[in-house]
Amino acid sequence: MRMQLIQCVCAGLMAVSGTTFAQTQGYTTGPVNLRAGPGRDYPLVSQLPGGLPVTVIGCMSDYRWCDVALPNLRGWVYAGRLSYPYQGANVPLMTYGTVIGIPIITFSIGAYWGSYYRGQPWYGQQDRWANRPPPPPRAGPGRAPGMPPPGGHPSGGMGGHPPGPPPGHGGSGHGGGEGGHEARPEH
Repeated sequence: MRMQLIQCVCAGLMAVSGTTFAQTQGYTTGPVNLRAGPGRDYPLVSQLPGGLPVTVIGCMSDYRWCDVALPNLRGWVYAGRLSYPYQGANVPLMTYGTVIGIPIITFSIGAYWGSYYRGQPWYGQQDRWANRPPPPPRAGPGRAPGMPPPGGHPSGGMGGHPPGPPPGHGGSGHGGGEGGHEARPEH
């Protein structure tokens, strides 16, 4: 009897876990390059089509680049090309990352590449990217007006809705910079 109870509890936890996984998926908003690090100059791992579900592991502190996982693939995507389910709509991850609670993560090339890219032809060239200076700070954070800083909490929203663009609008990757460049897969 006790063993049956344990099996039922485990089966229930697996069902909940599967539901949670489905809720943590983001989506590409258009074609985007999957990179071996958080920047457009890192090696190209793959090109992803628009509308593809991806599991967002976390993002850099400015929410410009996010570490994503797909079956048999792992890499970094420009966040301007990602949307995420929030309050019944898909919202731009770059804008709503702090409100949604996407984890802030760091990038360690040796550990990351050692886990995911050992067989790649550029794996032995880690030194080329390892000691790069961090990217210059942006003029303004990748958040809508009134959005909290990373790690902060929304303020001033009515009825629990975040300030900024209405859910489902934005995140098209337009606006130049890395997003405009990353929006088109390279040939």
